[in-house]
Amino acid sequence: MKKRLLTYGIVSIFFLVLITGFALASTNDTDVCSREITITENSGKNLTGYQVPIYLNSSNFNFSQANEDGSDLRFSSGSRSLNYWIETWDPEAEKALIWVRIPFLLANGNITLLMKCGDSEATAVSSGEDTFDFFDGFEGDKLQSFLWRSESAGGGIVEVKNGICNVSAPKVHAYDSSMIYSKASFDINSMFVVKRMKVTTGKDERGPLLRQGFIDQISSKKNEIQHETEFANETRVRWETSNRKERYNSFDLTNVRVPEGEWYTSEIAWYEENDNRSIAWFKDGVRDTKMDYTSNEYVTNIPMHVYLYAASYSDASKNTGYMAVDYAFVRKFVGPEPTVAFASAQVEDETPEETISGSETSAENETISGSENSTENGTPVSEVPVSEESSEIPVQMEDNQSENATTTPETLFPRYSVDVSGIKLSSPYRFDFSALSKDFDSSRIDTIFLSMNGGDAWQYERFVKMAHEEGMTVHAVLFEEIDCTEAGAMNSSLASLGAILDYNEKSLAPFDGINIYMKTFNNSEEDCMDYVPLFEAAGDKAGDKVSISASLPPGYDASNVEEIAPLVDFFVVRAYGRENNLTSESDIVDAVALEMGEIRGVNSKGIIEISVDEGFEDKYSIQNLFATLAEYYTNDSAFMGVSISSYDTYKALPVKAEPDEEKSALPGFETLSVLFAGLGAFALLKMRKN
Repeated sequence: MKKRLLTYGIVSIFFLVLITGFALASTNDTDVCSREITITENSGKNLTGYQVPIYLNSSNFNFSQANEDGSDLRFSSGSRSLNYWIETWDPEAEKALIWVRIPFLLANGNITLLMKCGDSEATAVSSGEDTFDFFDGFEGDKLQSFLWRSESAGGGIVEVKNGICNVSAPKVHAYDSSMIYSKASFDINSMFVVKRMKVTTGKDERGPLLRQGFIDQISSKKNEIQHETEFANETRVRWETSNRKERYNSFDLTNVRVPEGEWYTSEIAWYEENDNRSIAWFKDGVRDTKMDYTSNEYVTNIPMHVYLYAASYSDASKNTGYMAVDYAFVRKFVGPEPTVAFASAQVEDETPEETISGSETSAENETISGSENSTENGTPVSEVPVSEESSEIPVQMEDNQSENATTTPETLFPRYSVDVSGIKLSSPYRFDFSALSKDFDSSRIDTIFLSMNGGDAWQYERFVKMAHEEGMTVHAVLFEEIDCTEAGAMNSSLASLGAILDYNEKSLAPFDGINIYMKTFNNSEEDCMDYVPLFEAAGDKAGDKVSISASLPPGYDASNVEEIAPLVDFFVVRAYGRENNLTSESDIVDAVALEMGEIRGVNSKGIIEISVDEGFEDKYSIQNLFATLAEYYTNDSAFMGVSISSYDTYKALPVKAEPDEEKSALPGFETLSVLFAGLGAFALLKMRKN
């Protein structure tokens, strides 16, 4: 009897383990829908924090599988959850528009996202603030003072109530106006999107004159992009642009054709393409080509604020009214924009590894034009246009990266880069320039900080010239070797600076910038020479074409940044040489927070320089760090990019360190399964014998 009970016990444990295994295996299988989406970069630029529109309809999404309000929608890339915002969601019409923020997209490369839904218990995480560079849904009962400033003339007013902002010219006075403009400014390659409608409250059906655009200074208006509409139904539309003293005016280019009191989105794109500066206008996501305009003479490229404006006419006719605004946001924009393609079939519910493919691929990974037979890993791919009215969008495919290991050349930055990335070199002639140039090109390095070993700058002329021919800028780094505590430090420093400035005046390949490497002694700048005279001398003699920058040491009194800021174009913040190794985003952000805060406070800019001697395993991990820093500082106008302190050390790192062996979801489960399977088989045999 005891033997039989023991046998039954073993069999029970055997089946219990099997059931537990099946349960664990299915814990990740709760999502009803799971679709892969391929994003393809088309402009030839590295994109960081780029917002991509995802249009859903009955052909690519089953709305019945999602929550009624879309609150269960989730987007991810690899193990990273992505921020997104639902602009429109209409399950009855089976249409939706979702903006997804992509952390990084390599020039001419792809990234695969995973879209999931089906969790009925999920809460909404859609967030415009987390997705865009600037966002206001006008919640509350007053204008958000940390986002906007407002101005008015005559009887103009700005009101916020019930989630709507009214920019209004409500009285019958000549030149009444009201205006709101952002506190933040934005670089070129931006789009200003506003959901708005025109409302006339006076007797003149022309209603108010409305403007939407970019502007640098409200008082002087030296640089501006002004999109103006007027008359009933906004039938007259024109541009007015200015770049310093040059001004362009159009007359009547198109017609909004939207009845008053009806909502629509007005979108102004300001961007660079093929070395030309352009502007374009979109209504409800559709480009109006009649408004396309390109001019480097009349379109500026300096940072500008966004603004909204309403005014009466100069004849004081009864054309009162307002621009009602539901929401406004600023997103990144390049031409041509990335394209979106859905896998036509639902994928298995697993998180794919994040894959980004670049332009240097084998013939097997060439661009595949959309056709019904195109496949990705055996799954047919259907093309989905970025705009609902577009129909033919090319789709670039990608294979598993491991399959291309033998055909794709090694790149120093295999996954990520940022718009501005630099690296420090010493003795460049130790390297073959052709190979060095290829490394930098594949790494998307565009800035070289060149350490001056000795006072003879002429030894680097040929190198600087070759770098310029490859489109790279070169900054001379001065005073790394000087003992700042010596009595003659200032005189020798001025002499070294004079030698560089003399070289720049006479050379065929002058340096693009001079970086003054500052030091401290015993964590106190008071023990070192005063660097201010050096910056003053550099600024007086360098000229407008040469930038001056300051490399800040650890322990530097950040309050002195204010004294130096008027004398330099940007700062380099050294995130190394501190108490602990800095290899993570959080550690670096915390370490440089004070310096970056001071730089931000004086409206200057900073590059964060990291050291690869501080415990990085491979180039892959450094590029992950670059991407996360770029993402963290996306909305920070003070952040210019990231630089690496030593090319030699970086070059020696492997692209990707050998990964650890994969661990099972339940440690030891496979071993236990084998053990209990054997015991179970033994028990069954015993039962048969008995």
